[in-house]
Parts: sequence; C-alpha cells; structure tokens
Amino acid sequence: MNSPPSKSPPADETRPTPAEAQGAQDPLAHLPAPLRRLAAIFERGDQGLAHVERWLIALCVLGMATASIANVIGRNVFNYSLPFTEELMQILQLWLTFLGISYGARAGRHIRVTALLDFMPPWLRKVLLIAGQVITCALLAYLAWLAVDYLQSLARSGRVTPSLRWSLAALYAVVPLGLALGALQYLMAILRNLLAQGAWLSWRTAEIDENEEVDGSGAL
Repeated sequence: MNSPPSKSPPADETRPTPAEAQGAQDPLAHLPAPLRRLAAIFERGDQGLAHVERWLIALCVLGMATASIANVIGRNVFNYSLPFTEELMQILQLWLTFLGISYGARAGRHIRVTALLDFMPPWLRKVLLIAGQVITCALLAYLAWLAVDYLQSLARSGRVTPSLRWSLAALYAVVPLGLALGALQYLMAILRNLLAQGAWLSWRTAEIDENEEVDGSGAL
C-alpha cells in the first residue's frame, strides 16, 4: 500500500511574521528597548512635524499662485494692479524658503558634493558624512541664535510692512524657527548615523546611489 503523501506546511508557516520582517528591516533593532522606544518617540514627533510643514509649504505655494493670478487678472481685465501683491509674494517666499530648510533636510534633498566621497571606503565615507552634518547642524544653530537677536530688535522697533501693515517681527519669526528646525533635523541625522549601520542623510533617509529614486519619506 502506498503511504499517504506527507503534507507540506502551509506557505504562511515558512514566511516570517510581520514582527520578524519589521525587525529585520529596522536599522535600530539591535538597540536596547529603552533606546528603541525613545527612537519611536522621535519618529512620531518627526512625522507630525513633517505633516505640518507639508501643509504650510503647500499653502505658501498656493498663496503665491493665487496672488500672482489675481494681480494679472486685475491689471489686464480691470486695469488695476493690487498694491500689496508684491509684498505678499515676498512674505510667502520667505516662509517657503525657511520652512523648506527642515523639509529638505528630512528628505535628504539638500545639495551635496560627493565627487571625492564616491572614491572612499564606506567607513570613511560615513565618518565624513557625520562630520559634515555636525558642521551644518552647528552652523544652522548659530544662525538661528543670530536670527533671534535680530528678531528682538525688530520687535523693539515696531516696524510693519508698507502696504499690509503687518508686524515684521511676526513675519520674520519663521527665520529662526526654520533654522532651528533644520539644525534639529541634522542632529537627528547624526544620531541615526551613530546608532544605526550604514550611512544616513537624515533620520529617515538612507544614503543611496544617484541613479536610485527616493520619495519624500526617505523610502526607496
């Protein structure tokens, strides 16, 4: 008599569980549990900050487009140019620029020169990457400190914009804020490089080849 064929284990039993797969892909899985929990707090806070920055950047772009279109329509259809359009465009461009510092650093999109780094071994490449991040973090923090001093002088002067009569101190508050958030992003990138294997451009963006694409979240 032929023995009944042995049953092979279901395909799901041979596959890693979601927890195992996540642990294999987590670059911080080797850290103690308290450090992983702290990293998770950083991750959630950074995600919330990224969500706010995306909306503010989108509103700045939408506001600039709306003001420009409204001025063109007013000048060509009604023969009347809106007097505050240029002023509003400059304000929104200021906010867009300094909010973009943090957002660009988070996605690893700031311009880098890697001609010499490409010929170096991985360990030296990572050391130089961290050194550059330390210098950038310190520079942004110093500029943020200078911007706070300038903001205080604006607040004491009580200066306002010519057309809209908005407080310059309130509008320029984005300057130290954006610089400080950029310094924070580079500080988080330094921590990621020190705690995880491989080279990281930011907390969530690993260093990749030029021919590979990366989305805004840092995932390939």
